[in-house]
Amino acid sequence: MKKILFMLKHLSLGGAEKMFLRLLNYIDLEQYEVHIKLVFGDQIQSMPQHSNIKVSSIFAVKNDETKKLIKLCPEKIYDDNVFEKYDIEIAFLEGYPTRIISASSNSSSIKVAFIHTDFRFFHHSLNAFENCECEMSCYQKFTKLFFVSKAARDGFHSTYPLLSPKYEYIFYPPLSDRMMSFDEKYEKIPEEPYFITLTRLAPEKGLFKLIDAVKKVKDSGLKIKIKIFGIGPLYNAIMQKIRQENLDECIFLMGYCSTPYCELKNSMGYICPSDNESFGISIEESLFLEVPIIACRCPGTEEILHNGDFGLLVSNSAEGLFGGISEFIENTTLRLILKQKAIKGKDYWKIKLLSSSNFEKLCLPDTNI
Repeated sequence: MKKILFMLKHLSLGGAEKMFLRLLNYIDLEQYEVHIKLVFGDQIQSMPQHSNIKVSSIFAVKNDETKKLIKLCPEKIYDDNVFEKYDIEIAFLEGYPTRIISASSNSSSIKVAFIHTDFRFFHHSLNAFENCECEMSCYQKFTKLFFVSKAARDGFHSTYPLLSPKYEYIFYPPLSDRMMSFDEKYEKIPEEPYFITLTRLAPEKGLFKLIDAVKKVKDSGLKIKIKIFGIGPLYNAIMQKIRQENLDECIFLMGYCSTPYCELKNSMGYICPSDNESFGISIEESLFLEVPIIACRCPGTEEILHNGDFGLLVSNSAEGLFGGISEFIENTTLRLILKQKAIKGKDYWKIKLLSSSNFEKLCLPDTNI
């Protein structure tokens, strides 16, 4: 039986973690042992129960000391914590997992790195390296690079134009109707119409911009309600701004929910206010549930919404969001058009994902199974 090591930063709330859990559905656990090594022991997401899935962590918490150890002594971290020999070693996130797997002492393993972000706009992974040269050197040790979108690939090669991996692929986050299932008896809930946002409460997600836009909508005399599902470091700051702007009856922080698909399905529209996105898993989920979408324009949202064919792209500003949301509320025809665009997007991505997100075909053939 072949062994696969996945190294993740953690299993908290985020698009990469959600993508990873989806990916497990595409691995034949009767043929592969999957070991999941978390760099930091933060685990919110629940794992499938299977004898061939094992989970462990390297550090209980993330702090300055543990981050420094990874940056300066990745070989020691690997040797002290990876005790078995694996056929495939996968760094499933940029930064710390990539740094550690690049220091692998297993010369016979296939090494794979996933890139989930657009380095042109959000190069967070540099926190794990001394400089860009060090990061580029680490990526040169990988056999295959997987990018979650064309935007992520373009951003990577714009940052490291001299790096030429042996193999590289665009691997869109896999999704199926089965993954989006929820109890149908809860599908229709009588409630005041609302928009919805599913996101981490983090700086790059543009939530202060969204609050400013909602303030403009309210001041213009329109009624609006938005539910924001997610947790993150900006929770207190966001709550404070909502209260300062007297928007307590307009914006609701709903906290964490692993499967908010009933709420998403019942919403009047999905809003993505992100400053940048490499792809946008929540937009993908909205398309699969045929929910109209309003998104701030950036390379990732342009890609998943096909430059506006599958949703409404607005300028990446509070003013742009204000205009898009206001028109959506006031214009019944626009709402119907965006509903049809979402259905069109669902059909497109269902076909696209079948051809571009086959993990076993792209990643596992070299194991000679």
